[in-house]
Amino acid sequence: MTPGRDGIVIALGAIPNTGKTTLFNRLTGSSQSTGNWPGVSIERKSGHFTLGEYPIELVDLPGAYSLSPVTEEERVVRDFFLRTPPDLVLNVLDARNLYRGLGLTLQLAMSGLPMVVAVNMIDEARRQGAEPDLEILSSHLGVPAVAVSARTGEGIPELKQALYRLIRNPVQARPPHIACPAVLEEAVKALSREIERTAPDSRFQPNFLAMRLLEEKGASVPPPAPALRQAARSWGERVEQATGQPLPILCAGCRFNAARGLALEATRRSPPLPDRLSERLDRILLHRWLGLPLFLLVMLLLFQGIYGLGTPLQAWLGHWFDDGGAWLRLQPALTALPGWARSFLLDGIWQGVGVVASFFPVIALFFVFMSLIEDSGYMARAAFLMDRLMHRLGLDGKAFISLLLGYGCNVPAVMGTRILSSRHSRVLTMLLIPFSLCSARLQVFVFLSGILFGAALAPWILFGLYLGSFAAILVMGLLLRPWQQVLGEPEPFIMEIPPYRLPTLRSIALRTGQELKDFLYRAATLIVAGVILVWILTHFPTGVAPASAESWAGRLGQTLAPLFHPIGIQWQETVALLFGFIAKEIVIGALAVIYGGADLQRQIATHITPLQGLGFMVFTLLYTPCIATLAAIRAESRSWRITGLGLLLGLVSAWLASLLLYRAGLLLGFS
Repeated sequence: MTPGRDGIVIALGAIPNTGKTTLFNRLTGSSQSTGNWPGVSIERKSGHFTLGEYPIELVDLPGAYSLSPVTEEERVVRDFFLRTPPDLVLNVLDARNLYRGLGLTLQLAMSGLPMVVAVNMIDEARRQGAEPDLEILSSHLGVPAVAVSARTGEGIPELKQALYRLIRNPVQARPPHIACPAVLEEAVKALSREIERTAPDSRFQPNFLAMRLLEEKGASVPPPAPALRQAARSWGERVEQATGQPLPILCAGCRFNAARGLALEATRRSPPLPDRLSERLDRILLHRWLGLPLFLLVMLLLFQGIYGLGTPLQAWLGHWFDDGGAWLRLQPALTALPGWARSFLLDGIWQGVGVVASFFPVIALFFVFMSLIEDSGYMARAAFLMDRLMHRLGLDGKAFISLLLGYGCNVPAVMGTRILSSRHSRVLTMLLIPFSLCSARLQVFVFLSGILFGAALAPWILFGLYLGSFAAILVMGLLLRPWQQVLGEPEPFIMEIPPYRLPTLRSIALRTGQELKDFLYRAATLIVAGVILVWILTHFPTGVAPASAESWAGRLGQTLAPLFHPIGIQWQETVALLFGFIAKEIVIGALAVIYGGADLQRQIATHITPLQGLGFMVFTLLYTPCIATLAAIRAESRSWRITGLGLLLGLVSAWLASLLLYRAGLLLGFS
């Protein structure tokens, strides 16, 4: 086996929830990179390590149940194997339940590519009394099988040795034979002979390619010769007529019948060790009446932990950047610059960097706590509890986690949607998150409600805004359900309850570090660009006061005045809303600049009536999220269309809700 430009390429493939990502992290450490698979919005992750003298590129494929694609993830896996076959395949099985993953394993073994099977979670399988017989498994599959525990590191040296031996001495795999109906066997043999004649140098076994042609009715990747495609279609029709079953179902049935038999033969059963602690925890945490209140309590504690620890750090970073900006203003190198250049560097670039950095503590803590919950096994239980409610919105139970955390900060909540099981759930959830009342909006509401409504009514105003946020999420979720052309088809959500595990510091640190790096490279550029754009709008043309009526921002506010006048928002507040596009906290600072800053509360109470203020707060609650949230939506969805839809939904719903509120208030005599 000769290394290519990037070394030996090993494809890491498995069905979901087998510990594949933990094994990937264990093998590659921090030497990882992410990107996109060509033409799709699914994340591609690669890592590098060495085996002896060989540099290894490990490609972490999306979780897939089959090479016969149903989901976008399975299509990516199929295309990768058929278009760019790897040098070696590393397949991961769950030692506790071999049957779940053996269908894919049999397909990969039939391909004829060099392959090693890592039987993961062997320590948990032993505790359950279901340790697999690796000799039987290896014998039937025709490939080496190694028992490992990616979480603890057990078996990893043996796995590396198996990979190294296969690289040094590549052996032609002996594909397993799967029993099928006679007419299907005849079709496979006939097509195999034709494939051997037309493509004798293929890296794949002819039987494997023949099965691919039959299952996909000639539409294989890459496209076969016209004669071979026609032969596959003819044989496919003949097989379906003879068996009365569609070919994909027939072939899948053959594989899973073989998988069932192999799993029974390769699993040694012994009395499981009692896990009384897990049983006692599940009786409480999954209780019909206590489960949901306990879950809400856990999420409240998590929420308090994230923002209780993150907010002081965020404020400290903000103060540090403020002090740093003040220090920079005194430096001779900057004071010698023209005023516009100095303002651009400090008010534009420096402020943009400060906005990016201030999100880091919250994001880091978010992923630390989420890793703890997910790795411990409680995430699946929380999803189980909330699945019925979320199902009404076309979501699965995990979506509730992201929606709830959106009430702290929308940015990490959107980034957290990657834990969801399907693209439909991810996109729908990230479109709903911006309607949650985040802590930044809360600051604006506390400030304005105290000025306009006094201490007696202000708490009720805040309570009403929270209710409005919940209502907006429910209404938008129901309205977006039919939009499957944009969101993607919903996929079945199969609930799996894993055992409780003790999270490792290594996995938490690797995941948090990777997420922070992703946030920096994906979102930071858009945030800084947005800050620069607002600086330009407020400081040009030259010679005018920032955010004045003569500035471009002021002119834009006056231009938009006819649109905002029906909902009771004046052009000055419109300019403040434009600043809120960067971050909702800036709305208060923008109002201070616009109204002169001195005795701000009196100025606001004089220029804004309570009804106008309430309409302004409703608009602030619903309209476009901050640029950091939009950047996160763009990064997670990989789609400007989804990002634009999120922007449009917020603006339209905000305008309609504010119009209804303001006009109803006028009709009732409030002014």
